[in-house]
Amino acid sequence: MKILITGAAGFVGSKIVEYLRLGNTEVELLGIDNLSRKGSETNISILEKFNCTFVKGDISVQADIDKLPKVDWIIDCAAEPSVLAGLIGGSLDLINNNLVGTFYLLEKCKRDNAGFIMLSTSRVYSINELNSIRFIKKDKSFVIPESTSFPTGFSKNGVAEHFSTVAPISLYGATKLSSEIMALEYHYTFGFPVWINRCGVIAGPGQFGKIDQGIFSFWIYQYLLNKPLSFIGFGGEGLQARDLIHPFDIYTIIQQQIYSPIETAPKVINLGGGIENTLSLSELNHFCSLNIQKDKKIGSVIEGRTFDIPYYSTDYSIANLHWNWKPTISAYQILEEILDYGRNNLDHISQIN
Repeated sequence: MKILITGAAGFVGSKIVEYLRLGNTEVELLGIDNLSRKGSETNISILEKFNCTFVKGDISVQADIDKLPKVDWIIDCAAEPSVLAGLIGGSLDLINNNLVGTFYLLEKCKRDNAGFIMLSTSRVYSINELNSIRFIKKDKSFVIPESTSFPTGFSKNGVAEHFSTVAPISLYGATKLSSEIMALEYHYTFGFPVWINRCGVIAGPGQFGKIDQGIFSFWIYQYLLNKPLSFIGFGGEGLQARDLIHPFDIYTIIQQQIYSPIETAPKVINLGGGIENTLSLSELNHFCSLNIQKDKKIGSVIEGRTFDIPYYSTDYSIANLHWNWKPTISAYQILEEILDYGRNNLDHISQIN
C-alpha cells in the first residue's frame, strides 16, 4: 500500500507520517509540501527519519500532482489553516490552497482509484449561530448554559455535525466546506472511498504556534520567550474557550478509516477534545503562570476580532457511536507536552516566532 500525505512538512502532516510509520513498517509513505510556512523545512528530517519519501510541490499546481506516482490513499493535511486568512489580501492564495488543491487531489483519486481522507475544520460552522448562544461566565471561562432552546445541532455536549453551516463562516471555512462538498460528490459519482474529519483545535509538541492558528502553543511559547500577550475580545478577560485534540487521536481514526473501514458510518464526522478537554485563554494563562512565570502581565483588548467566537467544543458522539472513538490524551497532557517541547527547542522556536 502507498499513502500520500499532503502538507507533510507541517505540524499535523508530519505527525500523521510518524504515527503511520510506527503503526505499519511496510506501508510506503509519500509526502508533499510546498514549504511555504516558516520553519516547515525543518520537518523534512522527521519525514526522512520515518522513511517517508518527500517531494517539494504545491497541491494547487496540477503539474506537481500529475508527476506523483500512483497511490492507494491520500490523506489531505495541507491547508491555509487560519480563520483570518484572506481578510486583507491573499484571498486567491487561500482559495487555491484550500479548494483548488482539493480538486486536483480528487482528480488524482479518480485516476488512481484511491481513497481520500480530508482533515477539515470546525470552522465550517455558522459564526452567527454560535454567537447567538448566550454562554455564561463561570470562574475563568465561558461555559454552556443550562438551556433547552439551543440552536439545532448544539447541546450540552457541544457542536454536532448537523449544526448550521450558513454563512458567515469566514473565507477559510468556506473553502473547507466547499472542499467537503466536492469530495462527497466525487465519492458518490466515482465510487472511491472518502472520509471527512472535522477537527477542533489541534495542538501538541512540534507545533510552531501562531496567534491566528495554534493558540495553545503560541501562548506557551510567548511565555517562554517572555513576549507580550493580550486577551482580545469578549471583555478582554480571556473567557473564550476551545477544546483541543492531539494529532495522535486524529491518527487513530484515520487508521481505522484506511485499514478497517465501516461502510455504514457517516462520511463526515467531528473530531475534538470535547467538553472534558475544553479550556479558556484564562485557564491556559493560569497553567502558564503556574509552570513558567507567575507575575507576567497580560494586556486586555475589549473589542474582538473579525469572525471570533466565544466558545467551541466538539460533540464527537457520532465518531464514538460508529468508530468507538474518543480522545485519549487530555487537554492538560497536551499542554505539558507543548511546554516540554518548547523548553527543549526554545532557540528553534525563537527563530520561527
